[in-house]
Amino acid sequence: MGNNHEVAVLGIETVCLESNNGSKLVLNNVKHTSDVRLNLISVGYLVDEGYVNTLGAGQWKLTRGSMVVARGDKLSNLYVFQGSILRGSVNVVENDTSSCYDIED
Repeated sequence: MGNNHEVAVLGIETVCLESNNGSKLVLNNVKHTSDVRLNLISVGYLVDEGYVNTLGAGQWKLTRGSMVVARGDKLSNLYVFQGSILRGSVNVVENDTSSCYDIED
């Protein structure tokens, strides 16, 4: 946690986020807890999943191949990402890659 405290994990899920540019970001093994005020994403996790993080001049950019998946701004010591959780979506795994597809009602 960064403050030598532990919190209970209430559940682990796959979450699909839609970034402010409309790209979809699938996060696997997301830990849910009631004791953390912010939603945090590990840069190390993103690197392990094949993403490239570029940090500098108060800006953050997340890419995969030639696609820009997300952007953010530095606020204090954190890079802030504006996005939303896609709730009417299905996560699909094909050939060791995850995708998120919207479902129609």
